[in-house]
Amino acid sequence: MTALPSHRNPATSTYDDAPPARHGGTARTLIVTDERAAEALTDPTTLRQVAPFLGRTLSVSEAAKEVGEKANTTLRRVQRFERLGLLEVAEVVPRAGRAVKRYRATADVFFVPFEATHAESLEAALAERDTYWERLLRRNVVRGRREALGDWGTRFYRDERGHLQVQTAVTPDANATTLEPDAPATLSLWRDQLQLDFADAKELQREMFALVQRYQRRAGSQRYLVRMGLAPVLDSRV
Repeated sequence: MTALPSHRNPATSTYDDAPPARHGGTARTLIVTDERAAEALTDPTTLRQVAPFLGRTLSVSEAAKEVGEKANTTLRRVQRFERLGLLEVAEVVPRAGRAVKRYRATADVFFVPFEATHAESLEAALAERDTYWERLLRRNVVRGRREALGDWGTRFYRDERGHLQVQTAVTPDANATTLEPDAPATLSLWRDQLQLDFADAKELQREMFALVQRYQRRAGSQRYLVRMGLAPVLDSRV
């Protein structure tokens, strides 16, 4: 374990050797204790801007192309992340005119302890992290449904099994669905009435995870957001 000078890297106090990375080398692990750096990593917006440099070396223009920004905008972000100790210059490539700097994350694995965040509780930290993704999912589910269904409402009723149902509908008499082959691939699904034994819950957990992993290996033309969750209802307060 090696302590780093604080003026060089305010994001951490220690480097640790991690188990070998998948590519066969040794992954550098960085424990982030600086609150500003921790905030940059736990904010999904800024994390997306740091992500291109994790485990890779890129120029500013290459990273800008990947995240869909102008090079000048990416450069300002890169300079900020460098000051926070999250990025470093990995190499300088000579060329006619000004040499090109190529950057890399200062670690292959970042770890942010809860104590390094500004959140008042673990629940607040999770809520803050999830808010961005929930808002993004909700906005695009609504847009996809509106394009397919027009204006829609919600039906509330008890089904034949006695379970409460809250369903998207375009009339009071029938639910609407986007499962038809030519409808957009959107889904916003909540179920709080599943009665499972622990073994069944674990099986569902593993199947859900494996399903997402299977589709994550594909490289299609459209970016999709997937949100899946499962938990025993130990506290029904909201």
